[in-house]
Amino acid sequence: MHEFGRTMAALLAVVSFAAGCSRTGVKAGMEASSAGLARPARVLVYDFAVSAKDVSENQGLFGRIAHAASDTTQDERELQIGREVADRMAQDLVAGIREMGLPAERARRDTPVRDGDLLVGGKFLNVDEGNRARRLVIGLGAGASSLDTEVLVRLAGGEKLLEFTTHTDSGKMPGAAVTMGAGAAAQGGVTAGAAVANAAVGGVKGYRSEVEAMAGKSAEQAVAYLSEFFAKRGWIAADKVKHADRTAN
Repeated sequence: MHEFGRTMAALLAVVSFAAGCSRTGVKAGMEASSAGLARPARVLVYDFAVSAKDVSENQGLFGRIAHAASDTTQDERELQIGREVADRMAQDLVAGIREMGLPAERARRDTPVRDGDLLVGGKFLNVDEGNRARRLVIGLGAGASSLDTEVLVRLAGGEKLLEFTTHTDSGKMPGAAVTMGAGAAAQGGVTAGAAVANAAVGGVKGYRSEVEAMAGKSAEQAVAYLSEFFAKRGWIAADKVKHADRTAN
């Protein structure tokens, strides 16, 4: 087989393996007894809180080179990453809740809250870009990226109805040294592997970063878990339920 053909076969193998090995799921937390509550008039989705101390940038060589060429501080970059994942999480939550048939919209801290509103928010517990170079060359869990969120659902009056966490990580994807051999990795396999990793994690949406893609996956799981909660209270039809994966750590 020609070198190009071998490389493409290896890349396809990485895509298949990566798609199957990333992990996303929900861990159940507190759930109040809310039988008899009326269907919410609105679902207000707030940006999840994130601070620079909860964000870990890509610590690989290429990350350090990019940082050296940037005129922004580390705190500024980390806050930008935080803003990106918070924006993605809120966007996808609103879209997913609307698909259930409930009126949902993004809200700010100063958005007026009315009786009958349901409030969805939370915080990012961990936003870790990992080490892409290490993950792509060595793989099998080395340098993995991860994202953890805490989701809270409250009534307009402040009563907490639901609390759960989501976890998403890049999984144990094989690196270029595993799939193409150390020589291929040294001769450009890492660059090819980077493209594959971005495609595998990003899917068809236009994500700005891998952690933003993971925020999208976390939002999918949060929407699924919320749909189960809403259906139990008769707020949405049974055919709108999407079952969450409860394999998160």
